[in-house]
Amino acid sequence: MIAAAAALGALVVAPAAQATTHGSAHRAPAKSCRLVTDPPGDTQSVGVDDDSQLDILDGDFAMNRTKLTVVIKVKTLTAEDLTNPAGRIYEYDFTANGKNFIAMASLLPGGDEYQAFISDQRLEQGKSGARAATGIGQMTGVLDLQAHEVRMTAPLSVFTPYASFSQTNVDHFATFTYRAHGESLSGTDVGKVVDISSSVGVGVDDAWSNRVYRPYAPSCVQVGR
Repeated sequence: MIAAAAALGALVVAPAAQATTHGSAHRAPAKSCRLVTDPPGDTQSVGVDDDSQLDILDGDFAMNRTKLTVVIKVKTLTAEDLTNPAGRIYEYDFTANGKNFIAMASLLPGGDEYQAFISDQRLEQGKSGARAATGIGQMTGVLDLQAHEVRMTAPLSVFTPYASFSQTNVDHFATFTYRAHGESLSGTDVGKVVDISSSVGVGVDDAWSNRVYRPYAPSCVQVGR
């Protein structure tokens, strides 16, 4: 009887242990945060320009089933000044389903533009080269002056004609900042090709990442905000 009771006790305990193991296997995945990072003070301007608003610290990417958001954080950030002849441009690149995308915020004297592009090729770290890109849709932009963040959001439908985001990861993240002069970018209408490399002015900072984001994974970024 003692042996039978011991065996019964083992049968009772085993399922509980199994349930604990099963539960841990389905623990919520960790949030994806700071997919791009960059040390401060590594800008590339020639001269005595104040690069603090173009000095990249980190960048993020997040999406849900309806929207996609990218974030570029810089050392300092102030509101755009339409009377200043020197503008600022912020660019966030990523790849999905083998397609190369660009989110670009142009803060220029002629007005602000937030635009999504698809590019014929992606830039590789340490290599230079011209790029042609085609406008695929407008994005909405937010300058969070307190957090020093430039955030851009677009409906996912802007990108899905070119990338389904299924059976793939999002990767090849890169961020760039530029000092630009002149009026707002021309030729960025949807479907129109523009030479990105010659249109954005002088590069000030760049940051690259080999991190990978799984579509729809949780993030530190609130999509659409």
